[in-house]
Amino acid sequence: MCRRAGSEVSNPVKVSVIICTYNPMLELLHSAMASLERQTMTDFEVVVVDNNSSPPVDQVAVQRYGVTIRIVREARQGLTYARCTGIAAAGGDLLVFVDDDNYLDPDYLEQSLRIAQEEPRIGHFGGIARVGLAKAIPHWKHKLLPYLGVRDYGPHPITSDEPRWGKWEPIGAGMVTRRRVAEHFVWLVAERNAATLLGRRGALLLSGEDTLMARAANLLGYSCSYQPALKLTHFMKPSRLKVSVLARTIAGHGRAYVVLERILGRPIDVPGLSWIVRELPLRLYRRVQADGLATGAVAWFWDLGYFRQARRPR
Repeated sequence: MCRRAGSEVSNPVKVSVIICTYNPMLELLHSAMASLERQTMTDFEVVVVDNNSSPPVDQVAVQRYGVTIRIVREARQGLTYARCTGIAAAGGDLLVFVDDDNYLDPDYLEQSLRIAQEEPRIGHFGGIARVGLAKAIPHWKHKLLPYLGVRDYGPHPITSDEPRWGKWEPIGAGMVTRRRVAEHFVWLVAERNAATLLGRRGALLLSGEDTLMARAANLLGYSCSYQPALKLTHFMKPSRLKVSVLARTIAGHGRAYVVLERILGRPIDVPGLSWIVRELPLRLYRRVQADGLATGAVAWFWDLGYFRQARRPR
């Protein structure tokens, strides 16, 4: 068990914080670590998974903070692999996944443990993710921030056991998972080859590994939940807000949807070329009509990613 530096070890750790990182901006990683140092609860461990960074993340780089940290390495590139490695290395009953550009509010871990204890049927949950920007961005880009893990659905919890995406399903930043659910996620990844396609992998901007963990919770009979008592700030690297990167990220969401549906055994219609030629322009028109030219055109890359992935062999 790991506790704050200088604390005595007595009871098995209840909460493990897992930070998966690949070539991090050290300033942001230090900010994430500082937010853990300021937590109101003291009994937790921190596992940093270095996912093949170059140069490797150095223990010295994260040692300055008043929390005990272990660094483990995962040479296979991809967030899904890194999360599986973090789960295997963690000793807690409750796992909190923190991105290397997240800053947790001081009571985040305390509130996570409270929710888990008071709501035994909730297996996978998250909360509010505010945006932290280095500089102002145009209003039309703000409309696309939910694709980048920014959300606030208001002050009331939203909980459901429906096995589909909804406001109750947590995003990857700050998601909290019971060990049983996390281990079932690892089993799904091992059993279903396509699961390794999910999650960011270097320059490949797929998503969906957090949704697969939500489905793991559903398969075990748990609900997922939005819990607004949990709050963090997601600092957005300027590079992620470039139009080209936004388009690739959103296309990755569309591709990940197809991969997930196939993993779960749900049918996906494979569109023919003539149908795509007719349907894709229509979807672009609808998105532009609903959200404006710039927002609609970039959001349309979800449809493009979906159709491209649907036409690929399983």
